Amino acid sequence: MNLFNSEDDIDFSEFDLDEREIAARRLLMYSDKALDVGLPIDHLFVNHPGFSEALAGLDRIFQLATRVDMPHGMGVFGPTGTGKTSLLKYFQRSLPNSSLFTPGLGAVYVRIPMRVTAPYLVGALLRIYGYPFRRVTKEAMEQRITILLEAIRQKGTRVLIFDEANNLAPEGAKRRTIGGDGTSPTDLIRQLMDDAHLGVVFSGTGTLDDISELDEALGSRVVGRFKLELFNYDMSWVRLIKGFVQQTTEFDISILLAPDVSQKLHQLTEGRLRNLKRLITEMVLVAVDDGAQGVELKHICRAYNMVYGVAAQKRNPFEVVPA
Repeated sequence: MNLFNSEDDIDFSEFDLDEREIAARRLLMYSDKALDVGLPIDHLFVNHPGFSEALAGLDRIFQLATRVDMPHGMGVFGPTGTGKTSLLKYFQRSLPNSSLFTPGLGAVYVRIPMRVTAPYLVGALLRIYGYPFRRVTKEAMEQRITILLEAIRQKGTRVLIFDEANNLAPEGAKRRTIGGDGTSPTDLIRQLMDDAHLGVVFSGTGTLDDISELDEALGSRVVGRFKLELFNYDMSWVRLIKGFVQQTTEFDISILLAPDVSQKLHQLTEGRLRNLKRLITEMVLVAVDDGAQGVELKHICRAYNMVYGVAAQKRNPFEVVPA
């Protein structure tokens, strides 16, 4: 099972509001030693079968993007917390160095907000390429798109990654009104694919059918389909836990391999990779500042209360009830 530790410091721009708050709280609460040991766990990438299949699809899109006339695209979809963003970030960061594209810009990642507009997407992409336009107006769109296309070509970008792509699709009633002809953001994405010969990757909680219903022309260009699922409590979950234990070399978390602990962790996290990472990171932070040599049950109990709160709806299964 291949995992990697990101050596980068925390980049708050990559987190949603909830993750920013958690990261900021940790920086205030824990010692530097605890942060040095615990935070790398939050950047572990676990290469399980679902990830491997999707990663192979991403590699294929990247290799074909600028070499074929027909635009290629794919979707990575699944429930919240299944590791979609981690997969995309790993793919983006692990691209080999090449003279064919600028480092860090071979694949470009953009998170799509709710009520997204085409000017917003153009502005977000231009900022990634170093153009500090604070705001892109509708009147300046044509000129800004020309600048964006030139930047894409100059930097050698092959793939655009749109995370939370479900925000492209309006709710059902509004979507039926559109009638499959697309919206200004989807029109823009099609233009970028066609004019710059880009591959496009969509990721989110919806499906490619949602995008196809919204914009039939875009849907015809994006046909690859991959789905990341919640982990069931079976050998795949056991292998996942084992991967974290083996790769956390700076601290002993082998207690997680105990069957009762592993089962309770699955119950707490509902099989969501994001929730599991969050709990493991927190329990290591707590244990290091406690002066322990490894994670103990009391640290898992405290970590649960730190993450979910002592008034959480679910009872803390690691809490020792007095006799």
